[in-house]
Amino acid sequence: MFRKCLVVFLFFFTAIFSNAQQSYEYIGFVRINDTVNISYKIALTEHMGKVKGYSLTGMGGEHETRSIIRGEYYEDKKELNFRETGIVYTKSPITQDDFCFINTTIRDFTFKKSDKIKADFIGLFSDNTKCVNGELMLSPLEKMEAKFDKVIKKINNSKKVSDSIKEKLSSMKMMDSLNMNILRKDQTLSVFSKSKSVSLIIYDGGKEDGDKINIKVNDKSLLTHFEATNTQKVINLDLIDGKTSIVINAVNEGSIAPNTVIVELKDGDNSIKAMSNLKKGEKTQIDFLKIK
Repeated sequence: MFRKCLVVFLFFFTAIFSNAQQSYEYIGFVRINDTVNISYKIALTEHMGKVKGYSLTGMGGEHETRSIIRGEYYEDKKELNFRETGIVYTKSPITQDDFCFINTTIRDFTFKKSDKIKADFIGLFSDNTKCVNGELMLSPLEKMEAKFDKVIKKINNSKKVSDSIKEKLSSMKMMDSLNMNILRKDQTLSVFSKSKSVSLIIYDGGKEDGDKINIKVNDKSLLTHFEATNTQKVINLDLIDGKTSIVINAVNEGSIAPNTVIVELKDGDNSIKAMSNLKKGEKTQIDFLKIK
């Protein structure tokens, strides 16, 4: 009886495991007009041929944008189709209707096996009119991370790099840094949301060094001289129609400059991990824009 139960359990466990979603991340760039290269990353999950995830364009730049991806994977044909369908967040001042969304078909492609991805893409506005076409080139993120780790080791062994920088890098992984949205001086991060509320999760993601911040929401004080520690502080905010503005001000730079406080934003549909990179007195802003 025990053996029969074990066999049945293993059968269902194997079936569930084999049908579970698989996650894949690739990084590289998109090329426009054969001359302009823009950093590009995709994070995808695949389940029974259905693909979803997000793209990250212009990582760390003034126009960094995260977009929603939907697509299809045909294992028998070794073909991946995906398209950007909307904006999660952007640092660009242009409106959502002005964005050019990537649509592509990648042939001779297999998840976990394809090391170098190269394909043409068609750029479409939200009304499906053409904007700009180009080419994308990607590689698995794990391979790039291995190279990144080698660079970190060289930096840690170097006598020319200060201990404070080494300390910051020691707790950093490439995957974490790529998934981190850096909040810089006078930048506005615009997040498009359908939700009625958002959770702010605030903490020091590395060594506690006394970083303090002030936070205002729609010009009303939310936190004053708040010192970030490894213990997470969770604040739930209601989002108003139109725009909800969150302003973060660096009170100091702690014992290790600059001010680097982690702020996670979760609205039910999206999860964004951000980190301040501010000197004393500098401000950065996050706007939640309600969409239907």
